[in-house]
Amino acid sequence: MPLRALPLPLTLLALSILGCPGAPTADDDFASANDDDGADDDDDDAADDDDTGDDDDASSDDDDGDDDDSASPCASGPPVGGAAVILASIGAGLERPVDVRSAGDGSGRIFVAEQRGIIQVFAAGDPTPTSWFDINAQVVTPGGLGDERGLLALAFHPGFATNGLLYVHYNDTSGDTVVSEFTVASPPDGTPSLTSERVILAVSQPANNHNGGSIHFGPDGYLYVGLGDGGGAGDSYANGQNETTLLAKILRLDVDNPADGNEYGIPADNPFLSSPVADEAFVWGLRNPWRWSFDRATGAMWIADVGQNAREEIDLGVAGANYGWPCREASADYDGCGGSFPNFEDPIFEYQHSDGISVTGGYVYRGCRLPDLQGQYFFSDFAYAPSSPLWSISASGAPGDVWENDVGLLIATFGEDEDGELLVADYDGGTLHRMVPQ
Repeated sequence: MPLRALPLPLTLLALSILGCPGAPTADDDFASANDDDGADDDDDDAADDDDTGDDDDASSDDDDGDDDDSASPCASGPPVGGAAVILASIGAGLERPVDVRSAGDGSGRIFVAEQRGIIQVFAAGDPTPTSWFDINAQVVTPGGLGDERGLLALAFHPGFATNGLLYVHYNDTSGDTVVSEFTVASPPDGTPSLTSERVILAVSQPANNHNGGSIHFGPDGYLYVGLGDGGGAGDSYANGQNETTLLAKILRLDVDNPADGNEYGIPADNPFLSSPVADEAFVWGLRNPWRWSFDRATGAMWIADVGQNAREEIDLGVAGANYGWPCREASADYDGCGGSFPNFEDPIFEYQHSDGISVTGGYVYRGCRLPDLQGQYFFSDFAYAPSSPLWSISASGAPGDVWENDVGLLIATFGEDEDGELLVADYDGGTLHRMVPQ
């Protein structure tokens, strides 16, 4: 179904400190990979221009065979003003897709991680994927909808085009967290060698949920790894405010310079080197940061942290910050922690469970096709229902120009193509979509 900017119901909560007392409504959402896999929309008829043979309708891609958009600065079609968008289908044939990435090597390929332990690749313009990487045999077999284990994320080294280094985050057959490096001998057309695996990090998991998810190389070249609180409910294992564990944190690791007997080094400017908090930590006090990302233009970190019973939150990543779980859930008291909230970092946006139940973080839009949406952060919610929303907020946390509560897809994850255009994957339908002008 076409997406459009909708009037904003007043049931979502934007923080009053942001000058936004109310916000829109969403549908219940989220489950699986850390309470938040996903959906997207496979409507592509309004995004393609194949009905008249020309491409001057300003709301569509030019796939009619003409080359009259060849001067467009955008790879996938001309820029179009406004906020009317659709999620155009660009690929199919996936099974439980949970992460979408581009290699940044100029190939235009799109890589999709499937929860079962396989990475599929779409060549530029090809709607049919091919299997590129398969570690199914060493990944725990996820159960039904709501099982948060499996292959959770991938990331390409900033120098992938020449060094061929791939990183993956998965749960091994015991259910424990593993972050590993694999090498592609010929990055432009080769596949990762399974015998090249170098285990960067292994963390014991006490339960089968809240494993975190995303891994990203930051603008500083370090690898960041998001881990949840270890699972259960209500911080069952008391990891949220446990300073020494690696759980409930986003870690910052130097994978290029291993040191001290580890397969990674600790960057000299990590924020907790002189405190009791684990040296690897960049931020802490998180419940389950399933999907988080960096703004490719500013380097800002955006964290979507899945809530417990009442609220979902979006945070800005600030070095050294504590986000307060389980003392609080978003900005609200949860277990109290003795009534003390010591310097917790406030969310930039939050919403109640009347609007969604498991936030799925996305990306700040930095593509070319939709100039009026530049700088808005897109996210969703995974509701175990057939469909998810597509929402955006501004850099200040105010509701953005896209607020669609039902896109016809179950969005578990977002991605960016090499040009910064927004991608989503439908967890249930196994399809890949790109956000384009309506």
